Amino acid sequence: MSAKLDRDFVAADLAKVDQLLGSMTSKDVFAKLSLQSRREDLQQELASLTNAQEVSASASLFFGGDPVLANRGIEASFGAQAMEKFQDVVTKIFAVQHTGSLGQRGTVPGKDASKLHITNIVRGSFGFRLEELSPQANLITSPLKDAVDEATRLMERFGVEDEEAFESEVENLDGRVLATIRDFFGILSDHRATFRLVSGNNDRSFRAQNIVRAAERAKITTLDEEDIELPGQLSGALRDSRIFEFRPENGRPTIKGSIGLDLSADTISRTNREFADRDSVAKFRVKRVRQNDRVLREKFTLLSIHER
Repeated sequence: MSAKLDRDFVAADLAKVDQLLGSMTSKDVFAKLSLQSRREDLQQELASLTNAQEVSASASLFFGGDPVLANRGIEASFGAQAMEKFQDVVTKIFAVQHTGSLGQRGTVPGKDASKLHITNIVRGSFGFRLEELSPQANLITSPLKDAVDEATRLMERFGVEDEEAFESEVENLDGRVLATIRDFFGILSDHRATFRLVSGNNDRSFRAQNIVRAAERAKITTLDEEDIELPGQLSGALRDSRIFEFRPENGRPTIKGSIGLDLSADTISRTNREFADRDSVAKFRVKRVRQNDRVLREKFTLLSIHER
């Protein structure tokens, strides 16, 4: 069980014990002593869970709606599809975290290192417990745990009502991660399912309206990238924070963004000395977030700069 769910269960038991103690009279001496002992044990257990640090990857996925029959069972085809797509999301996020980006096609690196295993059935609707069975030794936090927690956070952004929060998140998303999240929410929407995801201390619930919103957003949102060159002047480039500002010609607004990883700190310093406030041509990689062909955001990465 995840740390969050463990604490919830113990806290619920503690609340029941407190309720029983509150209803007892002076005649219930022995029962009261027994419950007080139980209360102390639960308080100690809760304190231990609160201080415990979860270092390996785990996630509990609860499903509700049409594919689920109370807490008795779940449609096999739906459960298999949903679990496969969730694993795919985690695998691709894990790969991006360790390689920087994914190719448009081909094998996703790190598939073996990002495997999760179904270790239990979880109740409260019906769902599955996923765990990392072979975390790497001598690490404070497993890299796979970071990927699972990131998947939880990303999925939550697709379902929130705040459009600005969604757009700011998706502009940093890898295209193949977006496509897999699209598949995941599409499966849930097509089956009219609800969803709750618990990983570590994160607990996210997706009701019907959240699922519909997430599926629609993922369906109409696309990402594309292209390399362009623009004449103008470099306002400045910072080597430590790896950010830049560039003033294009023809009255276009100042461009702000990050500096490509291929440019070393020394190269950034030299670029700043040689090209700041001088006519030049800069090459950028532009990532665009679109919805129904409407550009929502553009993200610029400086690749190189040279004399006019």
